[in-house]
Amino acid sequence: MPSVDTNVLLRWLLADVPAQAERVDELLASGEQFTVDDAALIEVVFVLERVLRLGRRSVADAIRTVISTAAFDLDRQRWSTLATDYVAHTKLSVADLYLAQRAVERGAVPLYTFDTKLAAQINQAVLPG
Repeated sequence: MPSVDTNVLLRWLLADVPAQAERVDELLASGEQFTVDDAALIEVVFVLERVLRLGRRSVADAIRTVISTAAFDLDRQRWSTLATDYVAHTKLSVADLYLAQRAVERGAVPLYTFDTKLAAQINQAVLPG
């Protein structure tokens, strides 16, 4: 199954380069499935939040747009939960939330961290240091 990268997702979500957004629309209309890697979505969130300075609700809406697109193959439950948690935990990055969620999914808890914000927000263990 082919996959799409961060730039494809961003051009499609933002439609800031019309010719490229149109090309993505054509891909999506082809009936083919495209893998969306977790790393690509984490990068999308970073660009929307840090570069374009969109609010968390807008970023979460962008994630939900990707989730709701049938042509994209990704872990919809994981990203739905992450979108909700991302809005709820404003002091944490999507990467921190992702790591905490994956630790829980794997039964690899607690997630030890030196990040006191992360530990306090999601009941993980902080290492002294």
